Amino acid sequence: MSDPQTLLTAVSRFPETPGVYLMKDAAGGLLYVGKAVNLRSRVRSYFLSDHADRAQIPGMLRLLDHIDLIVTNTEAEALILEANLVRKHKPKYNIELRDDKHYPYLKVTVNEPFPRLLVVRRVERDGAKYYGPYTDVGTMRRVADFAKRIFLLRDCNKNLPLQRAIRPCINYSMKRCGAPCAGKIDADGYRRNVDDLERFLKGKRKDLIKELEERMALASSELRFEEAARLRDQIKLIGEASRPQRVDLTLSDANCDVFGIARGDRDISMAVLHFRDGLLMAARNFLFKRDKWEFSSEGNDGIVTQFYMLEDMEIPEEVIVPDGVGFSQAVLQNWFDMRVDGVVGIDGINSMGNVNNIVSDDNICNPNQQSDNQQKHERVKVSVVIPQKGAKRLLISMAEKNAHAYLLQKAPPNASQDVDDLQKALSLPRAPVVIEAFDISNLGESFAVAGMVQFRGGLPNKSAYRRYKIKTVEGQNDFAMMMEAVSRRLRRLRDEGGAFPDLLLIDGGKGQLHAAMEALKDFENPPLIASLAKREEILFSPCLDEPLSLPETHPARRLVERIRDEVHRYAITYHRAVRGKQFTRSALENLPGIGKVRARLLLKRFGSLKRLMEAEVGEIAGVRGFSEESAQRLKEALASKK
Repeated sequence: MSDPQTLLTAVSRFPETPGVYLMKDAAGGLLYVGKAVNLRSRVRSYFLSDHADRAQIPGMLRLLDHIDLIVTNTEAEALILEANLVRKHKPKYNIELRDDKHYPYLKVTVNEPFPRLLVVRRVERDGAKYYGPYTDVGTMRRVADFAKRIFLLRDCNKNLPLQRAIRPCINYSMKRCGAPCAGKIDADGYRRNVDDLERFLKGKRKDLIKELEERMALASSELRFEEAARLRDQIKLIGEASRPQRVDLTLSDANCDVFGIARGDRDISMAVLHFRDGLLMAARNFLFKRDKWEFSSEGNDGIVTQFYMLEDMEIPEEVIVPDGVGFSQAVLQNWFDMRVDGVVGIDGINSMGNVNNIVSDDNICNPNQQSDNQQKHERVKVSVVIPQKGAKRLLISMAEKNAHAYLLQKAPPNASQDVDDLQKALSLPRAPVVIEAFDISNLGESFAVAGMVQFRGGLPNKSAYRRYKIKTVEGQNDFAMMMEAVSRRLRRLRDEGGAFPDLLLIDGGKGQLHAAMEALKDFENPPLIASLAKREEILFSPCLDEPLSLPETHPARRLVERIRDEVHRYAITYHRAVRGKQFTRSALENLPGIGKVRARLLLKRFGSLKRLMEAEVGEIAGVRGFSEESAQRLKEALASKK
């Protein structure tokens, strides 16, 4: 087994979402496929127990080299995907450790002269048609019941057709069967009902209802009122049965590949989900260096085309790609069309652009092998879609979740590298390992406070956060307030023998920066300093010859923005708390018999004016300085304020 600590570190970056995990050995062989409601918690449990009750697990863990995962939207999708992967790959340890439960399917025995609708747990190659699987068994039973009532299918095991017609059973009298055993419906009429059933189960209900309405109108015009009434009842039942069904996918017959992109500070992850016949069968993940992928322009289509030149790569009927990442629907559609016509060759691929520096779980094949691979698959007409909303956009979101999870595993945020990038960007003489940021929050001239946050090694160190009430500044003077906050912080560190931070980050432009620099003049060996201007997101520092504007995706800019946003959140939260308490205390002090001391005691006991108004007289009398009589007077005064 790989180093357990390394595996645990990787698992700590797994998302806390439903999905499937795939345990593999050093050669990439699949050892075990498991499902989880919470991927991180479930996979971590393998390393936190001796598994004395499951002797197979220690043996499996000795072979374990790495763990892949596929994120799903729901637990139900994870369960179905697990079953599909186990049936396809038959991992060694799944055979021993999992039960044989499968989600039910609806089976239409189209290989029989008079087909039936059955509920089964296994899909067999027997000529029948299967629909599902259904994760909600109750919904599946309701669908089956509606289908039999709507389409009058038989529910018996008789070997039809019979040599002689027999008396129909009670289902015929209850209008739940067409009674082919009694000759009440011929083979053609019964087959039409089965065709309607298949469209119903495929979700093509609008088309079915429209056709039934046309048949009903025709039957009525020809005075076949009994048949028209039966068609009317069918239409009504189809409407009742058309409430949401929880099956594998909204697009229950989808045959597509879905691309999702996740962006990191230095890397980009791409996930490709393969849906076949409505089932999520597999996922592939790739990692790109960020400087090789420019989102602001077109021209990334070669990534998709190169993907489909992978060895043994099947191309589906539909390719769904996200918007805003440099994919062109027209260019991709043209490439797939040329491929169908046999035009695309190696030059066609290269004209789309090359993709370099790719780290992938699936190696991209040698270009010289592409023509051979092309001939292995039947050329089918492919439709390229860039959805903006609807079910296909939800599939894009699912692929993006997988891409993000893969990015966290293979290229986790590197806070220490962000610090190094900031040092280079600001031309600092030393690495800003400890960064402290300040922000002022006030309401005009009132309730002025300052917040300070500390980041150590690029990560927040919340135990070192500090907050200050501005004491020496009159009026609204943000520069002076900043000087006071910085001075008080550094003076406290100096007096207590604490180390100064490596860098002070000020929220603001040149004015705030110069105010903070004035405060630094009173200290020996003061920290380095910089400021980040709002809106323009421009960095100012004495170490720079001129203001610095970094690209939006630059890791150093993203670091200082995270720090700025955190100190702003911290300062404004403190400001609101101070303002709320002051307003509440002022409201209490206006009541008869309540001064500053009593107001403070009441707020300490009840926390807010609302809770005080809801308190009983006895509770108020329990506060120091209050009697039953004074508590009653306060209660009456509060009631008069409502």
